[in-house]
Amino acid sequence: MFINLGKLMQQLEELQQEALKISVDIKKYDGTIHLVMNGLQQVQEIKFGQGAEALWRQGQLAAAIKEAFNEGVLESRRLLKDEVSRRTGINLPHIPGLF
Repeated sequence: MFINLGKLMQQLEELQQEALKISVDIKKYDGTIHLVMNGLQQVQEIKFGQGAEALWRQGQLAAAIKEAFNEGVLESRRLLKDEVSRRTGINLPHIPGLF
């Protein structure tokens, strides 16, 4: 079987550009934590609402940020998997660390 590496590299580059366009917007605790992440799981923005200070005092702010981040990673992976499936026509299985 012959693989056109040039074409494959071009397709991977195009997919990476599409992943940068994916935007995941996560709001937790009634907007106290607002996280925006792209399809490459890069955090684009973190905002804290009025309830952040109360979470800090209760020692729960770090856990709330972690929860928002983990939810964002899962959602961005799902959206990226959907994009790969749409482009290739192949329904990919769950791949740990990727999808």
